[in-house]
Amino acid sequence: MSKFDEANTVQAAVVDRLSQSDLGWQFVAADQLDRHLDEVLIESEVAGALKRLNPLIAQEPGRVEEIFPKLRAVILSVVNDGLVASNQKLMSWLRGTETHKFVGVDDYEPIRLIDYTDPRANSLVVSSEVTYRAGTETRRYDVVLWVNGIPIVVGETKTPISFSVSWLDGAIDIHNAYEVKTPGFFVPNVLSFATEGKEFRYGAIRQPPETWLPWSRTTDELAPPGLSSVLRAVELLLAPEMLLDIIRTYTLYSTRSTSHGAKTIKVIPRYPQVEAVEAIVERVKDPAKKKGLIWHHQGSGKTLLMAFAAARLRQTLELDAPTILIVLDRLDLIEQVASEFSSVGLAGMKVAKTRDELSRMLSEDTRGIIVTTIFRFADAGLLNERSNIVVMVDEAHRTQEGRLAADMREALPNAKFIGLTGTPISTKERNTWETFGDPDDPEGVLNAYPFERSIADGATLPVHVETRLVDFQIDSYALDQAFDELVEEERLDEEEQGLLVREASRIETIMRNPTRIEAVCSDIVSHYREKIAPLGLKAQVVAASRELCVAYFEAISSLLRDGEEATVVMTCAKDDPAEWSAFDRERDAEIKVRNRFLDPDDPLCFLIVTAKLLTGFDAPVEGVMYLDKPLRAHTLFQAITRTNRRWTNPATGQEKLHGLIVDYVGLGNELAKALAMRDTGAKKALPADTDELITVLAEQIGVCASRFEGVSRDGSGFEQLVGAQEKLRDPEAKAGFAEEFLRVQGLFEFLWPATRLRPVEDDYRWLAKIYKSVYSPDISNKLLWIRLGAKTEELIAEHLSDVTVSDTGLEEVAVDAEIIEAMEQLGLFPAVSAGGSSAPPSAAEVMATLESRLAAKLSGGKAHAVYESLAERLEELRRSKVGEARASVEFLKRLLEIARELVEAERHEAEGTLDAMPVLPDPHIGALSQILKEYAPPDTPVIVERVVEDIDAIVRPVKGSGWQTSQPGDREVRRQLRATLNRHGLPAVGELYDRAYAYIREHY
Repeated sequence: MSKFDEANTVQAAVVDRLSQSDLGWQFVAADQLDRHLDEVLIESEVAGALKRLNPLIAQEPGRVEEIFPKLRAVILSVVNDGLVASNQKLMSWLRGTETHKFVGVDDYEPIRLIDYTDPRANSLVVSSEVTYRAGTETRRYDVVLWVNGIPIVVGETKTPISFSVSWLDGAIDIHNAYEVKTPGFFVPNVLSFATEGKEFRYGAIRQPPETWLPWSRTTDELAPPGLSSVLRAVELLLAPEMLLDIIRTYTLYSTRSTSHGAKTIKVIPRYPQVEAVEAIVERVKDPAKKKGLIWHHQGSGKTLLMAFAAARLRQTLELDAPTILIVLDRLDLIEQVASEFSSVGLAGMKVAKTRDELSRMLSEDTRGIIVTTIFRFADAGLLNERSNIVVMVDEAHRTQEGRLAADMREALPNAKFIGLTGTPISTKERNTWETFGDPDDPEGVLNAYPFERSIADGATLPVHVETRLVDFQIDSYALDQAFDELVEEERLDEEEQGLLVREASRIETIMRNPTRIEAVCSDIVSHYREKIAPLGLKAQVVAASRELCVAYFEAISSLLRDGEEATVVMTCAKDDPAEWSAFDRERDAEIKVRNRFLDPDDPLCFLIVTAKLLTGFDAPVEGVMYLDKPLRAHTLFQAITRTNRRWTNPATGQEKLHGLIVDYVGLGNELAKALAMRDTGAKKALPADTDELITVLAEQIGVCASRFEGVSRDGSGFEQLVGAQEKLRDPEAKAGFAEEFLRVQGLFEFLWPATRLRPVEDDYRWLAKIYKSVYSPDISNKLLWIRLGAKTEELIAEHLSDVTVSDTGLEEVAVDAEIIEAMEQLGLFPAVSAGGSSAPPSAAEVMATLESRLAAKLSGGKAHAVYESLAERLEELRRSKVGEARASVEFLKRLLEIARELVEAERHEAEGTLDAMPVLPDPHIGALSQILKEYAPPDTPVIVERVVEDIDAIVRPVKGSGWQTSQPGDREVRRQLRATLNRHGLPAVGELYDRAYAYIREHY
């Protein structure tokens, strides 16, 4: 019988795929390589490349001996400088940016080791079982790729037939053993990979194994683990062209401050970043195109994407030294992005901090990279007409539909505009597709990296939502009596009474109640200490207003212990209360606060916000967001993804497995909409005859303005208003003006910010001021609330008691790739339409879709028991009546479970295996029960159901978290499984354990 091991299965398959003609690697056995075991380089191959690629060496081949000592010195420097620093030095040699002055030659010459113009002209060798000896340490690497005798890739393959071995074991071997014990061999390393024949992961030197990622294409289907998906990754990532691109463009070194000093890490790309960059370059090179939309999920690395794109654009000779603008929408992001760009070594970067600086840079034809904000373009006028200016707009769904965006486009009329966003918007007023999307791109998107793929790849984490119920009691009778007394005392009429009741019942009024604040903050601190702090993670608290931020700060701070701190980050104004001044920080001080929060060793563990840092703040150490503010749509989506960044505790090595949202306001329904929004975008094109509409608008403005003939606009503002209002003294004239102006307003706002509106803009703005002056809002209601609102709130506070915060008893909703895929297959996320935006599905629509699909399965004769079971569960869910906050999340969770199982049932039906699917409320319980009955020792005196429930209880909380790829997570699941079997008197080793663990690993 043939023996299955890593060498004759996975390793053989990888080497065979690399050796095929389309990839171009030539296999040379390790013992046939022209090298000694203690040599990193194949020096004969390196010498050949030096002679081919460098004319001065070709003239005198002996000059190679002047280069080898320098290369050897860099490799030896790893002993003193460390692996990353030495790798960075050698990467400069590989890129051809190092120079040398040969003996007898006057000038320094660049030295080329690799031919980038024709990658296949290089010597491309793949070897297996390569041995390297460093002093007393000897290691053997499964797969090595050599370019011109330089080992740029090391691969570790593992057996595909062991449940206990995975790619992670291979990655740990490279990271913990090979790089540490034999670092010299990794000084030239571009990347390493690991695979067990099911999954493929790659990483840079010193990159923690748990953060290694897969390689694919965004257009490929999310394939199940298997050798075919591994070989697909091999052919895409390990193609010579891709590896040389990674060396030249996609390798950066980022220096970051830590509590232990500066630390440099090597950064290599993710596949969606490479795809997006190449798409951007092709778009910029196309003279017929002027814009493009990059839609990548929040947290998937858009800042690095821009850095890679800037580097690639500057390397593109056809663009003739372009100017690249990175345009941000917040002042506080300038330092953050500029710092990240500087940390990765992008040369020639400038920061335009003022309008004058930006105008000077562009008018003086500055080349290179300029980082600025959109606010610097206000009324800038024409700055530069060059066509090789590329504007990359970060968070392109914000601030790109108004006057500033129009000013930017007028300043750079021939520039190419690339919008990057994780949450594009499609509304009547704001449409990211219209602003940046090209109609010839599929669905208006140049490149997309969706939510579910990002989570499936491990680039971002799933987000779990935990609902907390905030309950309270109101003494209605006593409150009514007190309110009647207030009405009598103040002599309020019915309308005024109604206003106070409406204002007092607003959610903000209830949230300001001191008893509620105390209860919620106490729950936040308790929850944080119990679930979050032990992991070394930090918390963000989102309050409904700035006033509540300060109140929460005081309440939380009073509960903190030594080594725990909280602060508020918010915008302050001159007339704010004096006690808020502690949070009125200059920009540098605010940056220090952010950096303290990012440092896992700093005691600042609670960041309290209401708007600032709610979006656009990248903090991997943030493990939880306590959400006590009603949010909607894109703001909600961006907020909840603050917690989805990957992070590993540097002290313990423990991974963050998911982000957590603790919901105090009942956001379940809004969450469903926010998740669906990724598909709600639609291209909303203006009509083709916009010129005609602008003509109509000009005519309408003329008609409207004719009412004010004789009113001079040269006088003071007061004189103009008095003159205009005199023309509208007659009620009919006033009503006619209102009708005409509202027609004008609709046309203007529809066409804005078209540049052809400029000739009529001043007239429109003047008419708008006149309209506002004669149709001022009624302020009497505001005055009444100002006078009596505090009294009303005080009455409520006096009669509100027993505020409690409790767990709902519901499991968290895990927003993972499997759920999203099931929803898409059922058509529950609206498709992107070409003609207009589509709203997210309501709960009723989701229910109707499932009912319709099941009705079709139940019609026409005897239906299968699986579909009958699903239909019964759906009907039970439809009839259920629970409280609103509880229902919002519970309904969503249970509906998603039914949707997922319906998709699975339809797949089994298509494959002819529906009869094998268990007819149970939870198929996992059924499968584990079957395993227990089949493999438990005979006459085992245990209750099967109880054992299975215990097993399910220990693994369900980590379902979908990716624990299988985490060594600590995998170890803990194994330990808990053994403990459960032991507790029930069952064997914790052998076939029962192996079968149960294999099922859990596959399905949980």
